[in-house]
Amino acid sequence: MKNFLIIALSLLAFSFMISSAKAVVCFKKGQYVSGFNKICIYSCLGSDTAITIKNTQLCPLTIDR
Repeated sequence: MKNFLIIALSLLAFSFMISSAKAVVCFKKGQYVSGFNKICIYSCLGSDTAITIKNTQLCPLTIDR
């Protein structure tokens, strides 16, 4: 029973560390429309990433990754 409690508390502490990890803030680099979608391009610490939204929406200026 004591080992189970230690394992459970360790898993809880580990999941808290994972959930409280800082996200990278990505800044809008560009956008383009493709059919009914808008592709928003972001720069994340030198790497590019993209999200797809409806073409009637505005791309957020920043996203978290």
